[in-house]
Amino acid sequence: MANAAIVPAGTNGAISVYAQGQTQVILDINGYFAPAPGPTPTPIPTPTPTPTPTPTPTPTPTPPPTGPSVAVVLTTDDQTQLMAAQPAVTFETGSGGSNVIFVDETEQYQEVEGFGASFTDSAAWLLEQVAQPSALPGAMANLFTRNNGGIGISFMRIPMGASDIARNDYSYDDLPAGQTDPTLAHFSVAHDQTYIIPLIVAAKHLNPAMKLMANPWSPPGWMKDSGSMIGGSLLPSMYAPFANYFVKFVQAYTAAGIPIDYISLQNEPLFVPTNYPGMLMDAPTQTTVLRDYVLPAFSSNSITSRVLVYDHNWDNTDYATTVLTDPTIQASVQVAGTAWHGYGGPPGAQTTLQNRFPTKGNWQTEHSGGTWIADQVKTDFEEITHVMRNWGKAYVKWSLALNESRGPNTGGCNTCSPLVTVNSQSGAITYFIDYYTLGHFSRFVLPGATRVYSSNGAGIVTVAFVNPDQSKALVAFNDTPASQTFQVQWGAYSFPYTLAALSGATFTWSGTQYGGYTVSAGTRIQVSSYNNSAGAQTESTSDTGGGYYMGYASGGANAVYQHVDFGSGFGAVSARVACDPANGGNCGGTLEFRLDSVTGPLAGSVTIPATGGWQAWQTAQGTASASATWVHDLYMVFKAPTSGTTSLGNVNWFQFR
Repeated sequence: MANAAIVPAGTNGAISVYAQGQTQVILDINGYFAPAPGPTPTPIPTPTPTPTPTPTPTPTPTPPPTGPSVAVVLTTDDQTQLMAAQPAVTFETGSGGSNVIFVDETEQYQEVEGFGASFTDSAAWLLEQVAQPSALPGAMANLFTRNNGGIGISFMRIPMGASDIARNDYSYDDLPAGQTDPTLAHFSVAHDQTYIIPLIVAAKHLNPAMKLMANPWSPPGWMKDSGSMIGGSLLPSMYAPFANYFVKFVQAYTAAGIPIDYISLQNEPLFVPTNYPGMLMDAPTQTTVLRDYVLPAFSSNSITSRVLVYDHNWDNTDYATTVLTDPTIQASVQVAGTAWHGYGGPPGAQTTLQNRFPTKGNWQTEHSGGTWIADQVKTDFEEITHVMRNWGKAYVKWSLALNESRGPNTGGCNTCSPLVTVNSQSGAITYFIDYYTLGHFSRFVLPGATRVYSSNGAGIVTVAFVNPDQSKALVAFNDTPASQTFQVQWGAYSFPYTLAALSGATFTWSGTQYGGYTVSAGTRIQVSSYNNSAGAQTESTSDTGGGYYMGYASGGANAVYQHVDFGSGFGAVSARVACDPANGGNCGGTLEFRLDSVTGPLAGSVTIPATGGWQAWQTAQGTASASATWVHDLYMVFKAPTSGTTSLGNVNWFQFR
């Protein structure tokens, strides 16, 4: 054989063999080895071996050459296609392609409860009182069922009293100025019984699995230091009446046939509006009120509604952290997790809270479309996908319905967009673009679905789910102004697809996944394709190809990418990075790529330079270790420079070469 050698035996028959690189060593021993000088050892009896039965290996299932058929619906940016059915595609055995989207249903994340909007006062009035009676049943079926193409929304929010989308300001215990009612003797939901409760009962009848969340924009004015539903804070003397206000609301709605699944104590507690109801409630106050008043009141009245804390924007993770860190609140199974709004900060904040409090969940409970959004199709697909990729258990739009003037309301938002529009003169019902973008998720991702792993590609962002009936749903959006072709890889099967610029599609199929996946280290890996992360957040990028970058990183922040194949090794690595020293960036740190753990062998490293802006992107070059070979879990770890341990830069993708 090649490279064979005869090696003479040394003292006592010792053989020394040295090998370098990947040399294979085969010893063919043929000869006699003399024993060392000394007494003759006593022979050890050779035991009779007990035969061990040879285990029968479990056969690896062979996938049929043709896999499941895949249904496709499409929405285009020009809105000429709105959840429009497309020709089906078929999975075939095979892999490969230059832009692969991997789907792996064996890697599972959060359970999803639903998608929806809010039963605002104005929405209920328009649908119950203004809409054409002949048109309403069809619109309700389209909204709350999946029959005949309905979108089946299944997580709805109920303002407790007036919000910024209401025909007038009201609570459930309004009194003349100067009067109070601490026993809530005058509490009544009579206002809601006219059109809000009937609409919710009808929706619940159409979708019995619907989850309902309720919360106030303001309690009665007499509970506050402003004496009004507008402005002010909750008086400490009113903490107990405030808790009982929730008890009475839940009891009244339950008696009307509307069980309340979730509540939050205050809508947007850090914002005090001047022209519609609102109230300031800081984190220490919410902690006290929840721990010492609301939870005990619920317990003593057998209220099982669960509590979501905060209920405000992604740009603040400290508020929810303060509340959930309280030992009593953290231990309470009745405190479900955090509610979020989408008007500030990135959805990546949800992962920060998920990592801090893994037994608590994250719900996105409000983000309206509106005239301030230049491209609603792009914004919705990007954001809903992003929320779901960051542990979101729900995604909730704002008002279910508005009129042609985006009202009625007495203050607040007159630029918001609904799911449906009810013409105030004719009563005609029409469907807004938000209905279709939300429907790409709500129609195909059923309550109780589980998010599973899917990667992002060059120009393509995705999220994938397995429904309770084991059917699959993959939502993919082309985040660029040019058409993009990609390959969906699901175990042993794949199919190619091309999406037009800024268009989104939902792919659905059933069947069995055969095998897993590996991703070549030599392909461009989107940083947002991580399997898990800690200490950083993702946010939408303006870099070429769109998608989500990773930033908000401190020293030690990391992300893991499973099943990365290094083959026989690489000599270099590059990364797409941005860092702004003029705005607090501690540039000059290092991206380390380590094998199998955050402290594993170093596979490569890249220095993050100062690029002149947080979205001023550059491709930085680094070195790789040739000893990194074959398949590993790859950890990308942020290492801080001497200048500071926070704001270490943004990363969009990396690639070994």
